[in-house]
Parts: sequence; structure tokens; C-alpha cells
Amino acid sequence: MTTSTLVVSFLELVIGVICFAITALSWRYRERPGGFPLVVMAFSAAVWSVAAGVASLFVSPVVTKAAQTVVYIVIGPTAVAWFYVVVEYSGHEWWKQKPVVGGLLGFIGLEWVSILTNPLHHLYATGTSNLPQSGLIDPTPGVILYGYTLFRVTLMLIGLSILLERYASARGVSKIQTASLVFTGVLPVSTGFLELMDFVRIPGLDFSVIGIVLSSGIVLWALFYADFLEFVPVARETLFENMTDPVVAVDTDGRVVDLNGRAKLLFDVDDDAIGMPTTAVFEEYPQLSTAPVGTSAEPIEITAEVDGLQYQYELAVSPIVPRSAHTAAAEDALDSSLGFLFVFRDVTLQKQREQAIERKNDRLEQFASVVSHDLRNPLNVAQGWVTLARDDNDSESLAKVTQAHERMELLIENLLTLARSGNAISETEPVNIAELTHTCWQTVETASATLTVDTDVTVHADPTRLQELVENVLRNAIDHGGEDVAITIGTLEDDRGFYIADDGSGIPLEAKEQIFESGYSTGQDGTGLGLAIVAEIATAHGWRIGVTDSDEGGARFEFVTEQSDS
Repeated sequence: MTTSTLVVSFLELVIGVICFAITALSWRYRERPGGFPLVVMAFSAAVWSVAAGVASLFVSPVVTKAAQTVVYIVIGPTAVAWFYVVVEYSGHEWWKQKPVVGGLLGFIGLEWVSILTNPLHHLYATGTSNLPQSGLIDPTPGVILYGYTLFRVTLMLIGLSILLERYASARGVSKIQTASLVFTGVLPVSTGFLELMDFVRIPGLDFSVIGIVLSSGIVLWALFYADFLEFVPVARETLFENMTDPVVAVDTDGRVVDLNGRAKLLFDVDDDAIGMPTTAVFEEYPQLSTAPVGTSAEPIEITAEVDGLQYQYELAVSPIVPRSAHTAAAEDALDSSLGFLFVFRDVTLQKQREQAIERKNDRLEQFASVVSHDLRNPLNVAQGWVTLARDDNDSESLAKVTQAHERMELLIENLLTLARSGNAISETEPVNIAELTHTCWQTVETASATLTVDTDVTVHADPTRLQELVENVLRNAIDHGGEDVAITIGTLEDDRGFYIADDGSGIPLEAKEQIFESGYSTGQDGTGLGLAIVAEIATAHGWRIGVTDSDEGGARFEFVTEQSDS
């Protein structure tokens, strides 16, 4: 054995040790995207390098052939493992389907069969050629080896095209990592091609190992400098630069993977924020770093100044999961998440409208209270004087004055109720319509009217406001249907809500479009406010209200709640 051959053997063995070290370093990241394929790639490369070193270290045909067989066996797994590092890193789910993975593994299995049966057919390696200077044996590739090499090169080219596509849109640390993966694929392919074609003939040297050592150096650098596997990007296609809302993608370790232009303006950062922890990017809003995940979580609101203007944002955090996990249960999908998407929905206009409505309601409440107080005081005085006058000398004229006072008192009460009925409802609770209706029936002057309750529906509502609604509909039925009217409470089709029907004279067709308007009444003694109050309360609950003819020819009021729990 010559000195140069000994040096070559030593170099190949050292490279093998380095690859074993990379295997050990990668093992702790095996659960992360790209982690396990990297372990397989590093281990296969280590075996490859050691086998090549052994083949050149011992001048023995038996040892050389055995070592070369080991090299042939690990070439396929090395290439496929590198490819799946690329696939998992870039998030290409199609290549991770079981039939596809099975096909690639099957191809490796076929190659192994070809290698092990080569002594029978000599199509994988046609024979051996001696190198006189060293006495070593250099196997000659066969036609099958060229075919499998073409397959591996094709696979590597597909992987490189995936990486180059990602590199074009990557930024920051992600761009550095992508470039690293490109070189770890190009170098072994290039040196392997030179080795296969015998363009470089150094006794005892498997030139592919040179590509392996260069790739190993890049992987080591990526692990400790570019945070490879510590910081794995998610698919950028989930982020749209044209989104008007700020969007930030975060990996499972709480590092920023990507963010759009609006997010940069919101947090006053640039591309350097990619790779930084969220605690640094969200420094002014520490509550964001611990934001709950999921659509059911209570959203976090922040107020920020962007370009000199005040904006209000509502944060929603959702997991970024592989396509294969979209049909899985929520908990399983969360466990398989690649990261999280922080979407800051601009609710500035919504909040401004809510504040405007709140101010309007406050003014309306204040106005209603003032009007109620200012009208009731003189009305009470007038009622007192009429009572005294009727005690001294009752007459038909004073009786009419008393009726007018009572109508005015009812009008004031209805106006006050109408002013408050449209206020937003902040809290609701389950209310059983049957139980509520029986309660209302005790508070309404029913005369000889009858009530049939044929429903067990339960709705989410403000009990007090819902009682006002039902009472007003019952009074309307009695006032317009007669003292002996029959009223029925029932459930709408598909449990979409409930209805209140009567067998009275019904509502004229031309009046159905106006009956919910304030001040409109089909009777001479009505205030025209009862059904307006009903409509306001229903709208405040988010319900739809409609009126039609009942089966008996009377009126039927339908309340579509769409959230009923029967």
C-alpha cells in the first residue's frame, strides 16, 4: 500500500466519523420536519465513507468487493433521505403520501436485490479492473447501475427544483437554509457523477466522498449557524402579501417564520424579524406571545399607531397544519401543526360604529328618561285633579279625560320601551318558550281569550326583553282579535324558532309591510308602538321576524332564531 493510498483511506474514515457525529447531533431533532430523513442521510453517508475507507485500506479482493457492496447499498438511501429532507422542509405533502413513499422505498429494495444477485448476472457491476500502482480493485459499473444512477439523479433534480422555487421567495434565515440544502444536494451529485464516469482517477479514492465531506461541512454549519431544524419555515403560500390585515407566521418554537407588509408596519420591523422570537417582535404587546390558539378562544385586542393613524386590531391565532391533517380531529391537527398563523383583523371601523351606536343609545336613553319624567309629572298632576273632580261631580266628560290620561300613560310607557328595545344584547341564556309564555299570560289582561302552548323549544335570549316581546304579541292578538280570541304558540319547521298565531280577523295584505313601523296601527285606539317594539327586540337578538296568515285565518308572527336548542 502506498502512502497516498493510506492518506486517502484515512481521509475517508475521518469523513465517516464526521458523518456519524452529524447523525448523533441530528438525532435529537428527529421529531421535527426534515429531522428523521437527515438522520438517515447522515448515517448512510457515514457508512458510505467508512466502507470506502475500508475498501482502499485493505489490498484484498474479498474485502474490497464486500466494502464496495456496502457502498452500493447505502447510495440509494442517502439520495432518498436527502430528498425527503427537502420535502419535509418545504412542506410538499404529495411526496409524503404512503403510495409515493412506498414506491421510492420499493425502488431502493429492487436496487438491493440487483446488488446482492449481481454475482449471478453481472449487470449491476460487470467486473473489476486492477489499478497496478496500488494493487486495488476498481469495480466497473454495469447497465443496471447506470439506470439506478439516472433514477437518483432525477430525484435529486426534482429536489433541487423544489428548493430553487422556495429560494426565489425565501427571505432571511429561510433563504440561507434553502441555499444550504441546495449545496448539500449538488455537491454529492456532481462528485458522484465524476466518480461514475471515471473522470477523476485517484487510487483508492471514492471521489463521491469528497462531495459528502463538503456537504457534511455545510450541514454542520447549518445546524450551528443557520439554526437548521431549530427553525423550520412553513409554506409561504399561506401568507398573501396583498392581504390588508397584518399576518405573522410563527413556528412551534415561537419564532417568526414570515410576515407580510402590513405586519412590518404594525410592529415597525423589517425582514430581519424573520427568525426572531415573538417576544422580541411583539415587545410592545407582550400579551400577544401567549395568545390562545383556536377559533373558540377569546380574541385579543390591541390599539396601535400606524403611519400616524390609530388602528384597532383583533388577533386570531390558528395552527398551520399539513394538508393531510385538515380532516383530522381538532386536537390531532393541533398536535401535527407546523406552526401558527397570527392574523390581526382590522376592526377599527367596526369599533367606531359600535362606539357611535353606544353613544346614540346613551343619548336616546337619556332623552327617553327625560321625556318620560317631564311628561309623567304633569300627567300625574292632571290625573290627581281629575280624580278629585270626579269625586265631587262625576260626568261623561271627566270619564273621557280619564281615558285620555290612561292612553297618554300607555303611550309614554311604550315610547320608553321602544327607545330601549333596540339596545344591543350583551348576555343571553337558555329560555324555554313554553314556560315564558305561561308567565306572560299571567301579566296580560286576557279577558276570555284562550292559550294553547304546543312547543318545547328553547332559545338563547335576554329573558326580560323576550318577555316584553311575547307580552306585546299577546296583547296585539287580544286587542285586534277580540276578547275570545284563541292564541297558539308553536315551533317552526326544522326547529328554526317559534311562532305566535291567533284565529282573529287577520291582517290586511296592504298592512303587512307596515305593521312593524313605529306609529302604525290598524285600530283607532292603538298606539302603533307594540309591534314596533316586538320588531326591535327580535332584531336586537339577531332574529328574523315575519308575519303571515294562520291556519284559522288570523295572524301568525314567526320568529326565526336559527340558534334554537330543542
